[in-house]
Amino acid sequence: MTQIRDLEDGKEGFGFYYLREKLNKVTRQGKDYFDLVLEDETGTILARVWEIDKQVKGDLTSDTYVKAEYLADTYNEQLQLKILMIREIQDSDYDEGFDESSCHRSSPFPIDKMWEEIRKISSECSSKVSELLFSVLDEYSDSLRAWPAASKMHHAYFGGLLEHTLSVTKTCIYFAKKYRVSRDLIVSGAILHDIGKLEELSRASGGEYTKKGRLVGHIVLGRDIVRKFASKIPDFPEDFLLELEHLILSHQGQPEWGTVKVPMSKEALLLHYADDTDAKFNLVSNYIADDKSEGSFTNYYPNMNRVFLKGTKSAEDQD
Repeated sequence: MTQIRDLEDGKEGFGFYYLREKLNKVTRQGKDYFDLVLEDETGTILARVWEIDKQVKGDLTSDTYVKAEYLADTYNEQLQLKILMIREIQDSDYDEGFDESSCHRSSPFPIDKMWEEIRKISSECSSKVSELLFSVLDEYSDSLRAWPAASKMHHAYFGGLLEHTLSVTKTCIYFAKKYRVSRDLIVSGAILHDIGKLEELSRASGGEYTKKGRLVGHIVLGRDIVRKFASKIPDFPEDFLLELEHLILSHQGQPEWGTVKVPMSKEALLLHYADDTDAKFNLVSNYIADDKSEGSFTNYYPNMNRVFLKGTKSAEDQD
């Protein structure tokens, strides 16, 4: 078996994958085919099934584990798979090496270490704010340590939400000192800004959006979670809670990005940029790492409307 990162153009093989997405498509000639997104611990890749009746064995649905035989092929300078046979996992596949954990990408950083760090940061806030943060962290500890930050985009892997939350929080700690804004407010906003994703996404593998996730969305769901836990703390400061709600409701920054309110406080503005920077950097870093094109630049990245330099040696390295 060859992992996704090691696939080579023109080579046939087989592997076990998590079927992240299945889309029914139709060619210009009216022929049905499938677009699939397959995942293992090293990455994701687009796969296509051109002969559905011949190549698909049994039912095939998103959010399942599959065995696939394929031909790796480059199209428009992007490596993808032509599926020769695909089916859902059977009991006999465990004897061939199938393991669910090898079918999912995960954060490159240790979960336990990140969890300890975010709890330490929470303990350094004032007593009421610390009590709020710990009440939320304790309630959602299992899922917060596992959930992705998104189903497809940035940090879309096991532990991705915790990694993203900690990274945004550390940036906000720097901002609080540099720009002399409320540390309690911006730190609590950073830790809680995406907490609604625990109710927006259906499972740690990313999977499907929940009904609440589609109809309400993580921003309002997160605000509701924070209000619920704050209401259980006697004499929790009302003005602070109102500004914290604003940080959560405005963190996506722009209406076209799904925000409920635009940032209208210094802390809200800084949180938005910390969040946006971390999300975009993760997207670009993963795209560069996954790119298999030759040369100094990646293939065109439609999400950012550009190509990216793959990297160069620093002056220190060159010396």
